[in-house]
Amino acid sequence: MSKLNAGQRKARDDERFSQRVNERREKGEDVVAYALGNKKAVKFLTKSEKKNLKERRAMIQEELKIKEQQELERIEAAFTEDNAE
Repeated sequence: MSKLNAGQRKARDDERFSQRVNERREKGEDVVAYALGNKKAVKFLTKSEKKNLKERRAMIQEELKIKEQQELERIEAAFTEDNAE
């Protein structure tokens, strides 16, 4: 097998990801979740799927912020309890 140049590898990989996304879509699987886990699959989503992806990313970011804030509050509470004694 001859070596592929960068453009050929990219084209091959794009075709593979396109097929994987289409297979998941045909099976009724959550292609947005797949794209969240695999960034290369994002460009093969439909417009509505990309919108859903953007919404999910925002929701995940918000959840992370909330968890981080709760952790900071817990640490702060533990620190103030230690100083009170």
